[in-house]
Amino acid sequence: MFKNYLVIAIRNLLKYKMYSAINVTGLGIGIGCVILIGLFVQNELAVNTQHPHIDRLYRVIGEYRSENGQKTYDWRISGSSPKSSVKR
Repeated sequence: MFKNYLVIAIRNLLKYKMYSAINVTGLGIGIGCVILIGLFVQNELAVNTQHPHIDRLYRVIGEYRSENGQKTYDWRISGSSPKSSVKR
C-alpha cells in the first residue's frame, strides 16, 4: 500500500513540475525557519545556566556619554553581586 502511495506521489511530482517545485521549496524554507528559530530559543535559554545560584545573578549595564550626549562606550558586567563589581 505504501508503494502505491509512493508511485502516485512520484507521478504527480513529474506531472505537475512547477506546482511541485513551489511546494517543495516552501516546505524547505519552512523547515529551515523552524530549525533556526529553535536554535535561537535554545541558545537564549542556555545563557548563564552553569551558575549554581542563577536566581541571584545580576547584570550591570553602563555607558559613557560624551559632553554632547553621544554614547561613546558601553560595558556590561555579569556576576553574583553588583556591589562587589561596581564601586562608586
